[in-house]
Amino acid sequence: MQRLLSGLIFATTALSATAPSQAAAPDVKMYRLDCGHMTLGDKSVFSDAGLYKGQSQDIVMSCYLIKHGEDWVLWDAGLPKKYLAGPVVEGTFKTRLDRTIVDQLGDLGLRADDIDYVAVSHAHFDHSGQVNDFPKATLIIQRSELEAMADTENATAHYMDAGLFSAHLAGNRHERVRVIDGDVDLFGDGTLKTIQTPGHTPGSMALLLKLGNAGYYVLSGDQWHFTENYRRQQVPTWNYDHHQTIGSGKKLDDVIAAHHATLVIQHEPADNRKLPTLPRFLD
Repeated sequence: MQRLLSGLIFATTALSATAPSQAAAPDVKMYRLDCGHMTLGDKSVFSDAGLYKGQSQDIVMSCYLIKHGEDWVLWDAGLPKKYLAGPVVEGTFKTRLDRTIVDQLGDLGLRADDIDYVAVSHAHFDHSGQVNDFPKATLIIQRSELEAMADTENATAHYMDAGLFSAHLAGNRHERVRVIDGDVDLFGDGTLKTIQTPGHTPGSMALLLKLGNAGYYVLSGDQWHFTENYRRQQVPTWNYDHHQTIGSGKKLDDVIAAHHATLVIQHEPADNRKLPTLPRFLD
């Protein structure tokens, strides 16, 4: 897999180009999907400054389905399907998955093959667990995340699993991968823009989404994990780089302020409860 990833990074250079910047913006809708739940028995892992000792925390895993004109974009792909048998206890984490993404798509009359793009904020199992269920979709991923996964020892040390992407990265399937570099206007119309936020992993990113009625939203990936963690700018103990994490947090705060955007911390239950439930949406 390491050799395949290295070849892919080289071969897809041309795919990192952005779309024309003057494209007309189509209608955009955002749906929130339930992609898992977790109870953290030891919340202290979310602070390398030693906070939260003796505390627990409930978080959610959320994915977001975005309709951009005639295209369907899935942002993040939740927990692997093994957690359907949950709750699964791993260390101090108790994790469960109630429904697959494909099952939830059925509520909208959609199938896996109807999804045109799967964009992942990063390569951790709780954000990329069901990517392989969408082999016909184009995977959108930061080049630095691919490079990190190609280094097997580094990937293992930082909980990144290239196997979660085998439908796109193995064999000769590389034509369905769009490798991007940095902040990219995905469709060239200002409606979906990736915001590169290294630190949690080398190629972490957030998404700035422009909705016609609801305005701007930021889906923050794993820049932060819950509201208190955000307010105190705490860095999880397993993050790739502490200083990059802090810098990315400031960058994302600037983006939020500049666009008067609504922040959605993807693991924060309160933020996700504010979003409509299927089949309803924001537009």
